[in-house]
Amino acid sequence: MGRPKQLILYDGMPLVARAAEAALGAGADPVIIVLGAHAPDVQAALKHLAGITVVVNPDWATGLASSLTAGLRAALAAQCEGVLVTLADQPHVGAGILEQLVARFRSGARIVAAGYQGAPGVPALFGREHVASLLNLTGDAGAGAWLRERRLQVDVLPFDEVLLDFDMPSDME
Repeated sequence: MGRPKQLILYDGMPLVARAAEAALGAGADPVIIVLGAHAPDVQAALKHLAGITVVVNPDWATGLASSLTAGLRAALAAQCEGVLVTLADQPHVGAGILEQLVARFRSGARIVAAGYQGAPGVPALFGREHVASLLNLTGDAGAGAWLRERRLQVDVLPFDEVLLDFDMPSDME
């Protein structure tokens, strides 16, 4: 992207702040934000938000799995019954979508994920019993492949509208 993706403005707000506000709006508690590269600058974009915990991943350069692991470990330390994983680069993921995932989890599903053309992906909510398996991820692997491997266990909610994410400068157009 040529600049920190989390700081890209979308509708006048940095992507990281949008994601944090969505999690807060959905009632997630605690809201844990994992930062890596450019952590001080990204953290500054969150200074106006109360009720968040920032975790800096010193191993961010090793890949996505290390950031996921940092967040999972913080959630375990907070005694969470489940872990909601969402990303800053999906600007259409709002509190309403996250609330639907939480509602399905509270109704008994232990793995709930957003579906993109039928395939599970993030945002996703994992019961505490699945965290140990997620902690085994390494390199640039995130939760997406883990979800697809367990497809039959995943309660998938169709959210094709959140497919938009910012990975390349052209995506911002």
